[in-house]
Amino acid sequence: MGDAQLVGALARSSFDAIVLDMQHGFHDQTSALHNLQLIASLGKSPLVRLPLHRWDLCEKVLDFGALGVIAPMINTQEQAQSFANSAKYPKLGSRSYAPRHAANVYGVSTPEYLHAANECTLALAQIETKQAYDNIDEILAVDGIDGVFLGPSDFAISVTGEMVPESYGAGTIDLVREIAEKARGTGKIAAAFCLDTAIANQLQGFGYNFISITMDTYIIDAGVEACTDGLVL
Repeated sequence: MGDAQLVGALARSSFDAIVLDMQHGFHDQTSALHNLQLIASLGKSPLVRLPLHRWDLCEKVLDFGALGVIAPMINTQEQAQSFANSAKYPKLGSRSYAPRHAANVYGVSTPEYLHAANECTLALAQIETKQAYDNIDEILAVDGIDGVFLGPSDFAISVTGEMVPESYGAGTIDLVREIAEKARGTGKIAAAFCLDTAIANQLQGFGYNFISITMDTYIIDAGVEACTDGLVL
């Protein structure tokens, strides 16, 4: 959800980072700009999931102050390279020079931001298809790709052919484990999305070290349920 009061409340919680979703969520450039600054001002790390292959927005949200960008449906080394080019300054990529706003967000000089940006901002390639799994070694080999981010529902659909996916079911769980092993084996980040703590703990056991554990709408639903459970009217 794009509301700044909600995003601020989440950023004041115990989460280490907040991901703003511009692919399936309701964030646009304006809400991303304001919420990225808000999250950073509260001492948390703001990340953005892009719309599909929107490399122009990749540069823009980094200029806004994002510390990480998640790019959906990265299926090939060529797509990974295009993503890295937009996410990283030379020599790793070709991100265009416009660092002043991001530098101001973090209270550093423009030269300080430029020297740190490639190392301190994450480019995470989202793995969501069997094709991406087949090409994961090539994707991970791209300089400028800091890790992979598993999208479990689309991945399960692609691997099993079932339109109503079991995101971490028997048909994919071995591949899920292998994705983490491959990422960690190259010294890169293994990231994933899930909706409950049991799966999050299982993913951590597999070696995933960046786990997005829920969505804001689920948090609201759970809060309503907790407040009304056992209520007698």
